Amino acid sequence: MNTEIIQIITDSESAALATTGPHGLNVVPISVFEPRQGEVHLFDFFMNKTAENIQAEGDATFTCWKGFAGLQVKAEAKYETYGPDYDAAVVEMKERFPDRTLKALIRLIPSEIYDVTPRAISDNKL
Repeated sequence: MNTEIIQIITDSESAALATTGPHGLNVVPISVFEPRQGEVHLFDFFMNKTAENIQAEGDATFTCWKGFAGLQVKAEAKYETYGPDYDAAVVEMKERFPDRTLKALIRLIPSEIYDVTPRAISDNKL
């Protein structure tokens, strides 16, 4: 991900994650997300069907936007409940959200990124 894509994700005001799996197509709003090390990290506090879909299928699409400008990130999703990245996320999320318990770190490894801004041309792959 280049710096422009990272900035768009960072500046986004809204986001959603789409998955498919045992629960069929499932789309949920996402409140905590961050670009990190070429990936998008999401933090599972409340996801149930989404978590099960990711663990079964591993494909996801993350969409984020501010106003009418935004991105769609098609990705391989990794659902992590242990390891150094998860351990660091537990500490960070406990500081940011002391009343929540982190269930898992969801790492999205982008395969394709699209501009979903209305002005985007038909070949809007970034």
